[in-house]
Amino acid sequence: MSRELSDRSGTSEGAPFVSQVDVRFRHCDPAGIVFYPRYFEMINDFVEEWFANGLGVSFHELHAVRHIGTPLASVQCDFSAPSRWNETLRQELRVLRIGGASVNAEVRFSGPAGDRRLTARLTIVTVDMHSMRSTEMPVDLRERMQAYVVSSADDGAGVARR
Repeated sequence: MSRELSDRSGTSEGAPFVSQVDVRFRHCDPAGIVFYPRYFEMINDFVEEWFANGLGVSFHELHAVRHIGTPLASVQCDFSAPSRWNETLRQELRVLRIGGASVNAEVRFSGPAGDRRLTARLTIVTVDMHSMRSTEMPVDLRERMQAYVVSSADDGAGVARR
């Protein structure tokens, strides 16, 4: 289960949403390292936590009440080093670009010593749950996501604000 580390209310731009997750027995293969598909579950849990605690809109509200889905359209993942059972990983999410009906984000997991374990680039789209077609991102989400947009000065990403 993820534990929130930072209370982000959208007050400063460019800082990541940060949390942590404990590597549990269920995440690991017989060698005691995270089995790579479990990282995708951890990423999904972290994105859901970002919506609830970072953006102030739970997946339940968004999906069941507002009828807006948030499927992943694309994910690219690089694994840098293994994570082991009983470690606590730091999770960070940065917004790279906000489009009309999508957001591109980068997720990083780091080990207890700060060493990079995983970097993933995500494209999350907003869809109308009735038609299952893309739909314009709600204005309130777009505005709240701005707090997590990486400026071109942050880690040399060179990503422009929109």
